[in-house]
Amino acid sequence: MAKRKRDGLFKRDGVFAFRFKDATDAWREKSTSEHDRDKAKAFKDKFLRDLEDGTLPDEKAEWTLEKARQWWLEFRKPRVAGDTYTAEGYRLKPMIRILGNVRLKKITNTDIDNYVTRRLGEEIAPWSVNKEVLCWAMILRKAKLWKRLAEDYKPLPTEVSDVGRAITRDEFRRLVAVAESEVDWMAALYAAVLAACTGLRGGEVKRLKIGQIDLEKRCLIIKRAGTKSNAGAREIKLNLDAMDAVRILLVRAGDLGANKPEHYLLPKNLSRIAHGLNKGARGYDPLKHQIYWDSAWGSLTEKAGLSGLRFHDLRHSFITWMVERGTPIEVIQTQVGNMSARMTRHYMHISSGLTRKAVELFDTDRVLVPVTQEKVYRA
Repeated sequence: MAKRKRDGLFKRDGVFAFRFKDATDAWREKSTSEHDRDKAKAFKDKFLRDLEDGTLPDEKAEWTLEKARQWWLEFRKPRVAGDTYTAEGYRLKPMIRILGNVRLKKITNTDIDNYVTRRLGEEIAPWSVNKEVLCWAMILRKAKLWKRLAEDYKPLPTEVSDVGRAITRDEFRRLVAVAESEVDWMAALYAAVLAACTGLRGGEVKRLKIGQIDLEKRCLIIKRAGTKSNAGAREIKLNLDAMDAVRILLVRAGDLGANKPEHYLLPKNLSRIAHGLNKGARGYDPLKHQIYWDSAWGSLTEKAGLSGLRFHDLRHSFITWMVERGTPIEVIQTQVGNMSARMTRHYMHISSGLTRKAVELFDTDRVLVPVTQEKVYRA
C-alpha cells in the first residue's frame, strides 16, 4: 500500500485542493486547479505565504479599473472633503485611458513605470503624477495587490516648496490680451484676473457665490471652511480690474441662470459631465460650481508663451506684486489668508531687499558731511 503524502493536498473531482484558515479563523477549501501534485504544492505554498503576508488578493482583484474607480469614489464620498473627492475622481481617469479597462490583478510594475513615463511625456508635473499613482495605490491596497508592486515603485522627485511661480505685470497683460481673442476662454480669463488682482486661490474663485459679492463696498467675503457664519471671514478688497472681472462674470452668470445669492458665480456646465447621474445633461446648474478649466487654461497659457503656468501661480504673482510695492506682509496676509512659514520667509526676503533700496534713496540727500576713512581712524 502506497504511503500517503503529508502535504495537505487532496483530490476533488480529479483536481488537487487543500484546506486553510481564513482571517476569521474559519476553515476554507481552496482548489489549486492543478492535476500535477508538484505544481499543486507550489500553488499551495505561495497561497499560504501570501495569506500570511497579507498580500493575498481578494475579490476586488478581479474588478476592472473602471469598476474599481466607481467603487472607490462611492467609498470615499462620505469620508473626505468635497475638493478631495473631486480631485481623486479626476486623477483616476488617465490610468484607464492609458492602460485600458484591464483587471486590477493584471497591473504590473512595468505597467506603472510605463504609465509614469507616458504622463511625463504629456508634460504632466511630477507632483501630479505622484498623486495619480497614489490614488490607484490606495485602491490596489484595498484589493491586497499593492504590496507586490510597492517595493519596486518610487515616487518621482519633486521640489519641496509651496512658493509658486510669479509672472510679471507685462506677462499678465499678454495673457489677458491672448485670452480676449477666444470666447471659450471667457470664464478662465476673468477668473484669472480676479485671482491675480486679489490673491484668491483657484478653489475660492470657483466656490464664490453671488451673495458673497458686495459691489458697493468693492469687496468679497470669503468664509472659513466649515463655518456657516461670517465669523473669521476674510474681506477681500477689489481694485478696478477685479471689479470689472466680477461685473462681467455676474452678467455671464445671469445669462446662465445664476442670479440668486446662493447661486455660484461660475455655475457648473452639465454638458461636460461624462459619468454619473448627470451624464448626457445639458445647460448649467447654478447650485453647483465649475470644477475644471484645465483644457482652456492649458491652451491659453501655451498660446501666451507661459507654458506650465499654474492657475495657483496667479496668487503668488499677486503677493509678489504687493511686496514689490512695499506692502507689509501682515497687510498682505489679511487679503490672501494664511501663508506657510516657508512662503512668509520667501516674501520677507524679497521685502528685505526692497527695504534696502528704499533706505538707500536717502543717499542722494545727505545730512552729515561724508566721513572719510581718515576721520574714522582718528575717532
